[in-house]
Amino acid sequence: MEQPEPLRIVTVGRLAKHMRDYLERNVHLRSIGIRGEVSNLHFSPAGIVYFDLKDDEALLSCVVFSKDAAKLPALANGQAVVAVGYVSIYEKTSKFQLVASIVKVDGIGDLHAAYEELKRKLHAEGLFDEVRKRAIPRYPFRIALVSSRGAAGAGDFEEIVRKRAPHVRIEWFETPVQNMTSVPEIVDAIDRASAREEIDVIVVARGGGSFEDLFPFSTESVVRAIARARHPVVAAVGHNVDLPLCDLVADWRAPTPSAAAARVAPDVDEIRKRLEHYRSAFAIRARLIGPLEQRLDHLRERFLGSVREVMGRKELATAQRRERLFRHDAGPAIARRRERLAVGRERLRSAAGACLAKTAARLNQVRLVLEGNDPARILQHGYAIVTVGERVVRDAADVSAGDEVRARLGRGALRARVEATEQDERQENR
Repeated sequence: MEQPEPLRIVTVGRLAKHMRDYLERNVHLRSIGIRGEVSNLHFSPAGIVYFDLKDDEALLSCVVFSKDAAKLPALANGQAVVAVGYVSIYEKTSKFQLVASIVKVDGIGDLHAAYEELKRKLHAEGLFDEVRKRAIPRYPFRIALVSSRGAAGAGDFEEIVRKRAPHVRIEWFETPVQNMTSVPEIVDAIDRASAREEIDVIVVARGGGSFEDLFPFSTESVVRAIARARHPVVAAVGHNVDLPLCDLVADWRAPTPSAAAARVAPDVDEIRKRLEHYRSAFAIRARLIGPLEQRLDHLRERFLGSVREVMGRKELATAQRRERLFRHDAGPAIARRRERLAVGRERLRSAAGACLAKTAARLNQVRLVLEGNDPARILQHGYAIVTVGERVVRDAADVSAGDEVRARLGRGALRARVEATEQDERQENR
């Protein structure tokens, strides 16, 4: 029987050196050009340039030593380049890398240059300014979807909307979304959606892809079509590194079509639950207001009774004085007293009327205060009741970023997640 060969054991360092020598001796890897997109670009204090080259299938670490770095063109993340060098291994991490001596900008670099030039131009025109962007409807009933039925993500958008808000109607404005030849058709689809009066919001959707795949959505004609749209526009063009220019001009941008669906289609079941909660809360408050109204009515009756009692005493005193005057037959004195009594009576009635009017005004103010404190009326003025769970939020410090909050409005309610809290500077300075 053959004896098995003894197991060979080596150190990690020796294996790394062996693999480095093996790769560097390979004639096919001594001088090779690698095409890819620059990412993770970094310049070390020692003058060494580090970056990764990536495509849809893999990622390769690259290094350019200081002696060759001075000859490099201006590099930036997202550029398409061809790096020329030899394949080796960095022993400390046992990670293979391309040691490049030459880096040339590939043809895609022209697209990046065109992208940056158009971006500067449109920014100078104010097309990306936040002040010109419109609010996305909270409860849309008709959504225009500009996409291809075969596009990645468009089907997800439709499915999520139908699940969350079955009452919302999606109108397709189909268009190819791949390659530069699709640009005129994308523009036409956006314009057709814009022309429809009954549309509440337009969603431009496409799944992810490379920079050049998404470049139709960075063309001037597509960006301007979104800018002139009559309805709010949501850009849902998936991306990784660079933002398509359509994202910058749209009224709201979503990282994916699925995220756009969650934004424009409120969850009907969740809204129904919140409405039921607020309905119960308002019923309790109504029971508290009822006794106050009854007490106000009681106070009003007591006041009117007191006024009638005072008036009765005054009338009785006047009659008694008149009887005494007639009994003494004072003649002219009686006439003068009668005249004074008439004047006094009118003054008393006038004073009593003024007192009643003043009291009625105060009662009306009390009624207005009570009605003004009615939560339902307050909400009609644009205010909202914000709760976390069953707790009403009165201070921004009571919630944290990431908390889910519920806001009851004059009509309907919202559910939101807190991105950040801001304290009132006037309160902090006290």
